[in-house]
Amino acid sequence: MTKTTPLSEGEKQWQQHFMRKLADLHKDKKIYTSFLDPRQLELAEAVLKKETGLSYIIYGGYPEAERNILYIFPAEHQPALPALKAVQVSWSGDKSDLGHRDLLGAVLALGLQRDQVGDIVFTEENAAVIIVADDKAEYISSNLDQVGRLPVHCMVIDPGQLAPAKDDGKDVKGTVASLRVDAVLSLGFGISRARVVRLVKGGVVRVNWRPINSPSIQLTEGDQVSLKGRGRLIITSVGDETRKGRIHLKLKKYS
Repeated sequence: MTKTTPLSEGEKQWQQHFMRKLADLHKDKKIYTSFLDPRQLELAEAVLKKETGLSYIIYGGYPEAERNILYIFPAEHQPALPALKAVQVSWSGDKSDLGHRDLLGAVLALGLQRDQVGDIVFTEENAAVIIVADDKAEYISSNLDQVGRLPVHCMVIDPGQLAPAKDDGKDVKGTVASLRVDAVLSLGFGISRARVVRLVKGGVVRVNWRPINSPSIQLTEGDQVSLKGRGRLIITSVGDETRKGRIHLKLKKYS
């Protein structure tokens, strides 16, 4: 995907909402956003680069955070990191007992919105942490005692204690007729092209964090494709064509 692709209507609306928040900055002196995904952060930074007299900090609890809060303030003010905490969730068994979707669903069931929850990171075989704003941490820790049918134990820790387990992903190799998003998703997740087309049109696929609704979008090496509920793929290598004109492809698959 090229960076010159026009914004979708949803992206335009989000960016306009963000610009209205900036216009009120003189009243509040500072702005903390909710947790932003990488695409929202990209849209926000595009606006901030055109502003003068403002500074901002991006923080998601730890250096490699995917979802981050923006702290925006007048340039002459002293910066400060957003107040975030990590809720450590542990259980008996191994990592395969619980997944990202399970933990996120259990937290949202407590009444939180998606943008109130940062990264969910597995740290050990039977533990994960959930990054949230400081004022939500104790509430989650006190009320989250079960994920699905599995009992869990929670405690609040400082994000500085977070040591994410390394996720090397799974290598997927194969050939595709083209670099269309439906072909890549079909290879990466082992589902039919027809089903992929329905999923794309259903709004559950993102390319480089941007929602898409066309299965014919062409991808390039380095692009990331996510399928809601299934995980994400990164195109690590686009190889030569076979004698039948198919393209060798290497992917990294993350659940």
